[in-house]
Amino acid sequence: MNLPSQSSRRLSGHLGQNHPSQGHLTKAVTNQSRYANARKAGGSAQAATEHSKPLFRNQYEIVRRLARGGFGTTYLAKDAIALHDRACVIKQIRYKQSTPHTSTEKAFNQERNHRRFQKEARIMARLGRHSQLPCLLDHFVENEQFYLVQEHIAGNTLSQELHRSGPQTEAQVKAFIKDMVPIIRYVHRHNLLHLDIKPSNIIRRSQDQKLVLIDFGAVRRYFGEGGIGADGLVSSERCTGTVGFSPAEQLAGQPVPASDLYALGVTCLYLLTGCSPLDFATSPKGQNLRWQESVQVSSHMRYLLQKMLHPEAGQRFQSVDELDQALGLEHHYTELQVCMTHEPYGDYIGSERFERPEACLLDSYVKTTAQSGAARRASSIRRWQQRRRRFKSFTPK
Repeated sequence: MNLPSQSSRRLSGHLGQNHPSQGHLTKAVTNQSRYANARKAGGSAQAATEHSKPLFRNQYEIVRRLARGGFGTTYLAKDAIALHDRACVIKQIRYKQSTPHTSTEKAFNQERNHRRFQKEARIMARLGRHSQLPCLLDHFVENEQFYLVQEHIAGNTLSQELHRSGPQTEAQVKAFIKDMVPIIRYVHRHNLLHLDIKPSNIIRRSQDQKLVLIDFGAVRRYFGEGGIGADGLVSSERCTGTVGFSPAEQLAGQPVPASDLYALGVTCLYLLTGCSPLDFATSPKGQNLRWQESVQVSSHMRYLLQKMLHPEAGQRFQSVDELDQALGLEHHYTELQVCMTHEPYGDYIGSERFERPEACLLDSYVKTTAQSGAARRASSIRRWQQRRRRFKSFTPK
């Protein structure tokens, strides 16, 4: 596959540092800050011109740092070469590894990091073809550091929306699931697992209000049961994630497609309540959520949450298609509820109390009476109809 960058082949120096320096990118951020301060302090264009705008790799103007975590550091930048100063996101990837002690270990780390970087770049280039996933614009190695350049998605994350507007309704959360299903399906059909689905990694794009899934730093290949690939090799990739949103099998290094659906279910719970999943967790690692008493939803929505949030991976929806099918059964759930007729136990009709299921059935036909069988049956039906009319409603509320 041809990737967007032609410069990623250039490697130099040692790539196996535990805490790689920011290099030229840090200098660009520092100089950019000085440039902004000079404009504020000088109050004139002359003061600003003393600090010319720096360009990272003679192309990218660094605006600010967006985030920093275990996978690396992310910066908001502008592509000075592109038309209209196109906004983009530069991600400096940090690979965790042990400190090399020999030249052989250094060479091994260098080669391994290079292969991993190229693999991640290919994955992002392939996934970027979906309209609700960020597109890869470039990838390169600079000063022994690895960088991915992706399109900038203008909008707010679901976490930001929740802080501003509060918890969402059940209808809004169901609409959220429907919007996320095709995105997750696309990722899974490429034999990939995202493994870090959470509100802060989902942006509602300002342009069209569609959801965009970002941050593929934890993405892993999935070869099916047993982790066997087409080449007969067992996947040994380490798994990471976010505590509270990651199920037990993922933290144990054995993620499956149902792991992403678990994280999707936790995100739904967060949107409904505004509470962290750790507030519902009964285990130190954030699993076994007790949410049933804290959420007031319909029986159909409760069923969806119970399936997605089940502690056992085998008891959840096994694929996003199963979730999609269950989501489409809402109308049938409503029809079934309307069609069902039952008389609640414990209600009084005169001196008769209905405490057993048998009380809701027709009278027994084996009574000792001179009436014929047909007459006894007709009489039983009339009495049952009289009892039924004395109830105001026969459908569950």
